[in-house]
Amino acid sequence: MEACMGEPDRPVVVRASIEDEAEPAPSAGRFRFGLPYGLPFWLPLAARLRLALPFVARFRFRLPFVALAPAARVWAFSSALALFAVVLDLVLLESRPMASSLPFGIPWPLIAVGFCLAEMKVVDVHFRREQHSFSLSEFPAVLGLFLLSPHDYVLAVLLGSAVALAYARQPPLKFTFNLVNFGLGATAALVVFHFVAAQAGEPTPKDWLAAFAATLTTTVLSAVTIASAISLSGGAPQFQKLPQMIQFGGLVAVANTSLALLAVSILWVDARLLWLLVVPLVTVFLAYRAYLSEREKGERLEFLYESGRILQHSPELDSAIVALLDHTREMFRAERAEVVLHPRHASDDALRTTSFEGAPAIAMLPTPFSPDDMIQRRIRNEPHAFFFSPSPFDTAWTGLRQAMVAPLRGESGVIGSLLVGNRLTEGTTFSDDDLRLMETLANQAAVALENGQLEQSLAELSRLKEQLRYQAYHDPLTGLANRSLFVDQVEDRISRGLPGMHPVVLFIDLDDFKVVNDTLGHVAGDRLLVAVADRVRSCVRAGDVAARLGGDEFAILLQDGADLSHSVAVCRRILEALQAPLQVDGQELAISASIGMATGRGESERPDELLRNADVAMYTAKAAGKNRYAVFEPTMHAALVERHALASELSKSIGRGELLAFYQPIVALATGATYGVEALVRWRHPTRGILGPDEFIRLAEESGAILPLGRWMLIESCREVAGWRRRRGLDRIALSVNLSAAQLQQPDFVEDLQAILVETGFPATDLILEMTESAMFHDTHTTLARLQDLRALGIRIAIDDFGTGYSSLGYLRRFQVDVLKIAREFIGSPGGGSDDWAFARAIIALGRSLDLKVVAEGIEDEGQLAALRELGCELGQGYLFGRPDGGRAIAETIWSSTEPRRARRVGRRVGRRPAASPAS
Repeated sequence: MEACMGEPDRPVVVRASIEDEAEPAPSAGRFRFGLPYGLPFWLPLAARLRLALPFVARFRFRLPFVALAPAARVWAFSSALALFAVVLDLVLLESRPMASSLPFGIPWPLIAVGFCLAEMKVVDVHFRREQHSFSLSEFPAVLGLFLLSPHDYVLAVLLGSAVALAYARQPPLKFTFNLVNFGLGATAALVVFHFVAAQAGEPTPKDWLAAFAATLTTTVLSAVTIASAISLSGGAPQFQKLPQMIQFGGLVAVANTSLALLAVSILWVDARLLWLLVVPLVTVFLAYRAYLSEREKGERLEFLYESGRILQHSPELDSAIVALLDHTREMFRAERAEVVLHPRHASDDALRTTSFEGAPAIAMLPTPFSPDDMIQRRIRNEPHAFFFSPSPFDTAWTGLRQAMVAPLRGESGVIGSLLVGNRLTEGTTFSDDDLRLMETLANQAAVALENGQLEQSLAELSRLKEQLRYQAYHDPLTGLANRSLFVDQVEDRISRGLPGMHPVVLFIDLDDFKVVNDTLGHVAGDRLLVAVADRVRSCVRAGDVAARLGGDEFAILLQDGADLSHSVAVCRRILEALQAPLQVDGQELAISASIGMATGRGESERPDELLRNADVAMYTAKAAGKNRYAVFEPTMHAALVERHALASELSKSIGRGELLAFYQPIVALATGATYGVEALVRWRHPTRGILGPDEFIRLAEESGAILPLGRWMLIESCREVAGWRRRRGLDRIALSVNLSAAQLQQPDFVEDLQAILVETGFPATDLILEMTESAMFHDTHTTLARLQDLRALGIRIAIDDFGTGYSSLGYLRRFQVDVLKIAREFIGSPGGGSDDWAFARAIIALGRSLDLKVVAEGIEDEGQLAALRELGCELGQGYLFGRPDGGRAIAETIWSSTEPRRARRVGRRVGRRPAASPAS
């Protein structure tokens, strides 16, 4: 037995092998047996049963050289085997004579020629991916055991096998391992034979037993060494197949050894009679081939019979074709089989059914039909089956190496085609006999399909069209109706209005669903949507229509009276149903929704108007605090129009110079000194006056105006505060600026901010960027990367309104923030008890333990200030210290508050100078 290695980019010719069920090569879509890291293949070439040894997949050696490269391990293993063979020869065979003596001598080169011829002429047996090969190499081996000295025997084996391996043009590593394997097998056979057989004289039954033991030892040893080599080279081991390989190889070895022993016995009687064995040997060899030929003929007849039975007894066309294709693949040992049924009309689609090795079949897939396709043109022009090998650059046939194609030709013409492609057994191709058998199968299949079953394909196509229509009008995730179907149903309800009843649309939008997506991922978000859809579905009647419009938006179409009592009840049921926590990926999630309700009042109303009105009502519900419903009123639409107008004006406000930068002081609570300022944007509207951020920031985020607005705020605040420091001579003062999630997602944000700091002269170490918790959870991967870049510049990060979002120690550690800002909701009243200050106390303690600065917002009286000082809060801001104001007013306030302290420091320095310099 022999193992061979081949380059990874060449097809593997597996002789005498049982190929493993290998993984498909991604680039070509085919199955092949190979080793990782571009290592060679181990393939047999020789002496007895050839079994490619794909049996090392779960086995790994624990040897000292396991850390070497795979090829180096095989070289080392080959060297070890060679050394072991030499030791056996020197220690056990050095003084051994030949087992018997004849009146004449047989030169060892003659035995070497026998080895070489036996290795070159083999018989192959294929079964699916498996390929068994065997030869008559045991015949010269047994003759050599009886007629040659040990050293001559080893020399004959090595020389004969070396010539055969060289003839196969094996690379150095393959050549060396196989040659060493032959030498080790020869040495082991000699050891077994000479220790069992008699030393001299006419061969006895004991000598015959020794010959059988020697050849079987070689078979087992060769199988084990090849398996070990595959494991060392990083191949896919399957040692469970080793017993099967040894059993098959042993049977062949016993048969060939029996013929060889007959030759030895004849030589002992009269060497001239040996020529009489030529006829039996040739007969045996031809009998092998004849047996295989007859067996193949029987298999082909059985294949055709089974194919006809499948076509006649399968109840449905798709299952019949899939079964036929699976059967065809197994017969031809192919990776792929395919039937294409042509459409009756050129404008229709063809129906394609494909069976793959190791993958589910695709049945009756509607496929665009092109008469100008390469295969279709040949089917029209050639009456018989043909071979097809597409160009590697033809993307339409990616993964197809070689195929056989036969037309399905009925009495009315060509009704389709049959394709079988990609031989599974490596190194083999489809033969002319295969092509003739496939043409016979195609004719048989065409008759069966035309005689009644082709009509079923039309019914199948109709069913598929219904399935596609369902998919076109339903949401694939939740199974609810989609927007197209919902709009159709709304239009139908409006057009056929019932007396006293009105169509009602409920527009449902989940509250803060984006936070779930950003924190838990889109997979969890999809599962949450499915769970919400189930609860929405449970809240409506059979005649109502529930739909998912897209994203986290749902809608319900109802029929209700003028009082809308049923619609209100449905809204309440939905809100109550969503209050119960939802289990998603083992986590308990709370979700709520805002619902807008709109009623159709006449046939002239359009579906899109009704949906728009419900959408407007939903936004009103969200603005009122979420987790509620609102009924549409005409004034809501006016408010929406006004909102859109405001958004349009906002986008132009920057260019008109209408934005203002206000500032609010941040003070050190212990001393009352100004620590810094927070920059707050205002909009000086031409007609409405000065607007606060609550009136337009959310609108800016929705319209996209937040990006230019946020950039303007960074430039203006950095420029103005840097000017205070230069002109007023102020000490170091920090600037805190709010940052939106959209700004942080910009790829060039960090570079742009760095340029702003350089242009304005404001130091990065005194800049603090404030973000809300929900903004941080928007695309956390990008957020983390941006924040790390900002911190590398020396910029500090603050969490605004800490405690109102998804607060956790985990994200504080991941985002590496510097400042926590306590939301005004957590600042207790001056006379409040310990519970009133519990959240503030906990946040301050958390900041102290993590070495973070803590800023309390919304401080309005001395009592709150005293309580925060007692709790150890470091910084604070609020109306107690100053309302937000323009830059000039805030700068004057800061200057006036710091001037007395500056004067005292100057006076102390002036008063000390004479004492420090008495001589002056």
